[in-house]
Amino acid sequence: MNICWKLGKSSARDIYEETLRERKRGYQTVKTMLDRLVVKGYLAREKFGPIWLYEPAVPRAKALSREIDTFVGTVLDNTVAPFFIYLAGKERLTDEEIAALKKIIAEHGDGE
Repeated sequence: MNICWKLGKSSARDIYEETLRERKRGYQTVKTMLDRLVVKGYLAREKFGPIWLYEPAVPRAKALSREIDTFVGTVLDNTVAPFFIYLAGKERLTDEEIAALKKIIAEHGDGE
């Protein structure tokens, strides 16, 4: 999806070639992945002559939100505290990140 957001409307071949910068994989593997993303609603596909063009069907922020909701629901049993605890312990948070977390806590709790 990152490649699709970066390139915009692109052929499977263009997307495949861009994936080779990350690691070697087969063209058919990439094509299958693109088709699955179409079925899931993340990509739109249109025929242009003999080729298919793919483009993001959802903005990056919406897709990220959807995936985080799925993760929190299935892995964390709809509890976000373990996620925040993990992130806070994993790396140094910036002052902006700390302020954003405090704001979330104040808006959804008693702020203490």
